Amino acid sequence: MKTYEKIEIIRPSWCQAEQLKIIFLVIVSSLAVGLIPIIYSVSMSQPGDYSPIRATSTQ
Repeated sequence: MKTYEKIEIIRPSWCQAEQLKIIFLVIVSSLAVGLIPIIYSVSMSQPGDYSPIRATSTQ
């Protein structure tokens, strides 16, 4: 019984650490997947319309 209690005490902290890693990976991967269409649409569009470099240089 004591060994089972120790496993139950140790296991939640290990699961929390693994969940934090998984959540971090999910956030990073979702950000990367979300940026791909934005970069694709900006690169496919006309550079004069959406380029912040030209907008700041003209001002």
